[in-house]
Amino acid sequence: MMCGLFGVYRAEGFSPDDIHRADQARDTLVHRGPNYGGARVTSDLYHGFRRLSIIDLSAAGNQPMVSADGKFAITVNGEIYNYRELRADLIAKGCVFTSQSDSEVVLHGYRVWGLEGLCEKLDGMYAAVIHDGERRKLHAIRDRPGMKPFFYFHSGRRFAWASELKALQTWLGDDLPPIDETAVLDYLACRYIPAPKSLYRNIFKLPAASRLTFDLETGRVDVGRYWTMPTELRSDNDDRLADGLRDRMQASVAAHMVSDVPVGYFLSGGIDSAVVLSHAVAVNPTAKAFSIGFEDPRFDESAQAAKVAALFGAEHAIRILQPTELDDVFDRTREWYDEPLSDKAAIPAFRVCEFASRDRTVVLTGDGGDELFGGYRSYKRFSGIRRKQRFVPFGSQSGWRLKDRNLRLITTRDPVELSIAIGSGRTRWQRDVYRERLAIAADYDELAHLRAWWKPELGPLRSLQYLDFHTSLPNNILTKVDRLSMSVSLEARIPFLSRTMIEYAFSLPESFLYKDGQLKGGLKYAYRNVLPASTLKRKKQGFGLPQSWKRTAVASQSEESYQEAVLSGFLKGAKFSNASA
Repeated sequence: MMCGLFGVYRAEGFSPDDIHRADQARDTLVHRGPNYGGARVTSDLYHGFRRLSIIDLSAAGNQPMVSADGKFAITVNGEIYNYRELRADLIAKGCVFTSQSDSEVVLHGYRVWGLEGLCEKLDGMYAAVIHDGERRKLHAIRDRPGMKPFFYFHSGRRFAWASELKALQTWLGDDLPPIDETAVLDYLACRYIPAPKSLYRNIFKLPAASRLTFDLETGRVDVGRYWTMPTELRSDNDDRLADGLRDRMQASVAAHMVSDVPVGYFLSGGIDSAVVLSHAVAVNPTAKAFSIGFEDPRFDESAQAAKVAALFGAEHAIRILQPTELDDVFDRTREWYDEPLSDKAAIPAFRVCEFASRDRTVVLTGDGGDELFGGYRSYKRFSGIRRKQRFVPFGSQSGWRLKDRNLRLITTRDPVELSIAIGSGRTRWQRDVYRERLAIAADYDELAHLRAWWKPELGPLRSLQYLDFHTSLPNNILTKVDRLSMSVSLEARIPFLSRTMIEYAFSLPESFLYKDGQLKGGLKYAYRNVLPASTLKRKKQGFGLPQSWKRTAVASQSEESYQEAVLSGFLKGAKFSNASA
C-alpha cells in the first residue's frame, strides 16, 4: 500500500502536546495516505502512518502492524510485488497472518529471516520501518532503485523519520537545522541534491538499496547497503536475450498489476510505456491508458499514443495541455519536493498524474527504461566525444574554461565532468563562482557522489547507464515520479524496475543494448514483432515544453535561470551554517 511514514524517538517521553505535534507532522502527509491515519505510541517512540488503501482495503491492513506478542511493529510505504511467494513460505514456517496485506510479510519476515535475510528476499518499491522492542532497535530499509523515499533526522540521541521533508520540518519547527551549503552546490552541479544529503544539516536521505539501524539505547546510527548490482555479462545470442527480456517483463508487469482497485497505464508515444501496455493487455484486455498532448504538433505525442492504444484494444483518455497551466504548477513544486529539484518535465508529468487520479488510484509507468536499456541521447554524444578525444593532445586539460561549448567538451578529460557538461549541467568555472559565494572550501568535490559510481571497466556506455541508475534515477527521476503522483494520492508503479528486470538488463552486452548502433537497440529488437514500426523508429522526445509556450514565465527561462529560480524559493529567509552565505 502507498502511505506516508512519520515517527520520532524521544528518550524523555511524550507529553500530550508532543503527541499532538507529532500527529500534525504525520498529517502533513495526508496526500500520501488519505484513507487512514494512525500511530503506535510507547514510552519513548511515536510510530505513525498515513494509508492509501490498495491491497486488502479492510481495517486489517491498517498500520502500524504489531506482532501478537507486542515485541515488533512495522510500517511500510509501497508495494511488495513478490509478497504472495513470501507469504506462502512464511505460512509454511508457522507464521499466522491476520490480513491479506502485502505489508504483513515484512512483520513476519523480519522475525523469521532477520534484517539481512528480509532485505535479500523483498522485491518491490518500498520504504519500511521495523521497531524491534526486544532488542531496542529501530530499522529502516529502502528498495533497490530508490522508488520510495525515506528521510531521517539524527542529532545526538534525537531521531525522527518521514517519507517527506515537510513532516520533519513540522516536527522540528524552530529547531530545524540550517541549510547545508554543500548540498546547494551539489544541486547547482547536478540539478538535484544527492543522497544521503538533504537541503538541511543533520537531515538525511537513506540511499537506495540501503538499510539503517538506530540503537535506542546508545543513539548510534548505522547505515549500509544490502545489495550490489551484478554486472557479469550473458553470452547468449540476440534472439535468446530478446526472449528472456520479454519473458521477464511479462512477469514483472503481471506482478505490478496485483491490486484491489483498478489499475491504469501512462502512455506516451515512446517505446517504454508501449512495452508496458503490450504486456498489461495480456493480463487485462480492458486496460485504460492515460496520455497528455499539446496543440503544437512538433511536441504532441498523443496521436502516436492513440495508435498504440488502438492496436492493443485499450481504452484511451487524452488531455491537451494549455500554456495557462504552466506557471501555477511551477509555484507548487516547492510544496511537493521540499528541497530544490530542477526539471521542467515536472509540469506536464504532474498534469498526467492529476488527470489519471480522477479515475484511478494505481497506474503503471514506463520509467526506468532509459537507464536499463540505454535510451538517452547523451550516451551517444558522450561516446562520440570520447572517440574524438583520442586526437586531442593531453595538454588541453582545462576545457571547462573555454567559451566554445564544443571545444570545452572535447578537451574535458574527466569522464564524470564530461557527463555533467553534456547533460547541460553547470561548468566547473560556473560552480566555482557559487563555491566562493557559499564560502565552501576549494577542495570540496561536488561531484564526489558521481565519481563513487563511475565504473570504467564496464565500457563507456554501460558505465553511463550504471552511473545514472545509481545517481540521477533515484535522486531525480524517481523523486519526481513519487512526489508528483503522491501529491494527488496516485500510486505510480514501475515494472522496468523490478529486481529481475534490473539485474537482467545489466547483464546484457553492449552489442545487444545498442544493436545496430541504435539507442535501445536491444529493446527495439525484442519488441520488433510486438510494437508498430512508428513506435520503434520514433525519436526520443520526453516531456518537453512546446516552443510556442516561450511567452510563459517558466518556459521562457533558460535551464540555468530555471534552476536558480527553483533554488531561490527555498533559500529566502533560510538560515545558513556559514554566516557569510
